[in-house]
This record gives sequence, structure tokens and C-alpha cells, in this order.
Amino acid sequence: MGRLFLAVMIGVVGAGLIHIAVIFTMPDVARRNGWSRLADIGGPERVVRVEALTANPDPALATAAPPAGEFAFVDPAFITAGCRFSLAGGPVRIHALQRDAAFWSASIYNRRGDNLYSINDRSAVDNAFDLMVGTREQLVDKSANEDAPATQIPVEVEMTEGYMTIRVLVDEESKRPGVDDFVTSIRCDPAPNDDALSTDAVTRDRPVTSGG
Repeated sequence: MGRLFLAVMIGVVGAGLIHIAVIFTMPDVARRNGWSRLADIGGPERVVRVEALTANPDPALATAAPPAGEFAFVDPAFITAGCRFSLAGGPVRIHALQRDAAFWSASIYNRRGDNLYSINDRSAVDNAFDLMVGTREQLVDKSANEDAPATQIPVEVEMTEGYMTIRVLVDEESKRPGVDDFVTSIRCDPAPNDDALSTDAVTRDRPVTSGG
């Protein structure tokens, strides 16, 4: 009986210590979510490259924080990019000026990291990456006041801030320049107001920046 009581007490104390450790680590985990990591390497509506974690053979540096542009979930076989955006002023158009035959997949997340929408090249219209992201009211107003491109897909979300990530496969090194051009052409811009001039000439000159 004494051994059973001791085992129970050890279990209770161990569970309590784990619970306390989780509570203390939660703020750091929250700071290192996708939104925060993207904020470290680029401003709002700025498309940035996301790199895979570099191998570190030095065990003394194994616990060091990785550079801001390096993410553990990134597969080095893909070119990955992302951008943060706000819907406070209206919908946001996230699109690529070029098309690419390679496999790609993109996702829209809210600030907490909940996946709200996903798409890939097979489910896109004519392989075009072109999303209009906004609330129900914003998208209704937009569709009522202007004609969207046939390839554009409306993405209805209920949030104020979010972010997008896109992954493009590089299955052969000879295809890397084309994939790189496709990713470089991606824009993440607030949709122009009905009475505003087109900003295409301006956004075409905004390069994708690299993290790290």
C-alpha cells in the first residue's frame, strides 16, 4: 500500500511540474508562431522567402535560435514564401504575375495559425495563383462593383489579420529558375478602392525579399 501511495504521489508531482513547465514555455511558443516569424523578416503585405533550417554540426550551438528566415517546417525541395496582411481596410489580392507548371500549394491562416483555406495548382483555375481574400461583406461589395479576372478565386474569411504561405516544388534543378521567377512575381496587396487608380504599375516593381 505504501508503494502504491508513493507511486501516485510521484505521478502527481511529475504531472504538476510538467504543467508548470508548459505554462512558462507558452509565451515563447506564441512568439514563434508563423505570424511572428514572418513579422521578423518582413513588413505587412510584403512577400518574403522562407528558408529551411540549416544543418548545424556543432552540438554547442544546437540550442541556439535559428535565423528569423529559417523555419523548421520548410522542405528544402520546395521554394517557400509567405506574407502577412490585414483586412481592416478592405480585401487583399494575393496573386502571381506569372504561371508555372510545377506543383504548388498555398494556404491562408489567421493570426493564431489556424488554416482557413488551402489551394494547389490542380484546384486553381488554369493553374493561376490568384486569390481575393476578404470578409463576406468585403467580397460582396467587390464583386458588385467590378469584374474580377476569370482565374481569380474569392476566399471568404472571418478575421482581421492573417498570413499566406505558398510552397512550389523544385523537382529538377533545371526548373529552379522558372520556379524562382514564379515566386518572385507573387504580390500581396490591398485591393484598390473603386475610385482609386490601378496600382499594377507600382506593385510590379515590388520584389520578393529573402529572409535570413
